[in-house]
Amino acid sequence: MPYKDSLFRSIFGNGKAALTLYNALHGTDYREQDTDVIINTLDGTLFNMRKNDLSFLVNGRLVLLVEHQASINQNMPFRFLYPVQRLFEGRFPDKKAPFRKPLVKLPRPQFIVLYNGTAAYPNEATLRLSDAFEEVEGFEDILLELEVKVYNINEGHNTWIVSQCEELKCYAYFVDRVRYHEAAERKKNPTLDNEAINRIALSKAIQDCKDKNLLVDFWENLSPEDINMMGSEWDMDFVIEVEREDAREEGIEKGIEKGIEKTARNALVEGLSIETIQKITGLDLEAIKRLQEELNSGSN
Repeated sequence: MPYKDSLFRSIFGNGKAALTLYNALHGTDYREQDTDVIINTLDGTLFNMRKNDLSFLVNGRLVLLVEHQASINQNMPFRFLYPVQRLFEGRFPDKKAPFRKPLVKLPRPQFIVLYNGTAAYPNEATLRLSDAFEEVEGFEDILLELEVKVYNINEGHNTWIVSQCEELKCYAYFVDRVRYHEAAERKKNPTLDNEAINRIALSKAIQDCKDKNLLVDFWENLSPEDINMMGSEWDMDFVIEVEREDAREEGIEKGIEKGIEKTARNALVEGLSIETIQKITGLDLEAIKRLQEELNSGSN
């Protein structure tokens, strides 16, 4: 899991921070003492990587599912189907409830993506599940829909929303500073490997947040083991981004494909699941399986 996943879940994994994020997104001023907030974020398991970054229930009536992304995945509406189904199912201790005659009341879901990548992106956008449906003549009505609201939280975008939530402001600033220090260290020490550069960048970005008085208590309470864990987690987004930039500078489009394949091979060697590698690289499953077969045949 890249450091951004761990950080996001750590910062927003409590009711107070989740409610602050809710207020910032909706322009409300609900107070913690008057509002029931339940964190129900799904965790992945060894054999099931289908988790979500953050989800929480507000007053038992509204459930927000929030993901953060450094690159926009057009399949997010489809990917949200699984966690919302699991959350709905988990609401009923009686598993037979959906099969009984009385109407089962469900909390109203809202699907949010917070974008903090380097590619240009508008302030807001909406992704729809129906955009993925095949066109069939005579079946134009949309009978199943899921809309995902995307908010750009990079500097200069949605400043009012970001400024209203200290946790979001800190998170966005921290990620931006990590990128800055990664680039600076790579230029300064080109022989250092990605993990070493990442550790240095994380340490400097944490100090930047402290200097800005952003969530100082959060950073102070991180143990050395926590920081080491953050540094040891491979930032796949950054690796892919660097490889793509190198390919563009050379002016060779195939270099991008080779860079992505190299990343996929490295991830296979590291033992990541095919589904996770597909999410990271955007390669289709067949291409990843082909690379896996090549690696297996090469090791025999």
